[in-house]
Amino acid sequence: VHVDDDGFVRAPVALVYRRLTDIGRWPVWWPAVRVERLSTPDEQWALRMDASRRRGLRLVGRPHSYEHDHGFRIELSGDLEGTSEFWLEATHGGTVIHNLVGATAARDPLGTTRAYRAVLRRGLWGIKDELHVEVRTAVGLQP
Repeated sequence: VHVDDDGFVRAPVALVYRRLTDIGRWPVWWPAVRVERLSTPDEQWALRMDASRRRGLRLVGRPHSYEHDHGFRIELSGDLEGTSEFWLEATHGGTVIHNLVGATAARDPLGTTRAYRAVLRRGLWGIKDELHVEVRTAVGLQP
């Protein structure tokens, strides 16, 4: 399974990176995701995606390999086994959030890919909407 998707956010890279790496807040703007802190020495996070009721997508992700203001990786297990990478690209007037997945599907590769892309897009729209309001409010504009 190969998924390559992206979304544009009208906000600076540093702000997008801070929000994207604040894993504990993901459910605020990405309702399909639940998070919990693992009781490990490095206090890793576990992300649970129970996002598509029709397709029953079940994933657990463990973020790692953070690169300040650039991105990070998530180790996936469940319906997809492999990695998901988020990286940020500064562009005129904002940031492009890229997501690249390289994984194998436990079952139904096409259905799992569609379900993952639907969940990912909802998350990208969620962070975009939240950051647009934040940026507009910060400069004194109506959201």
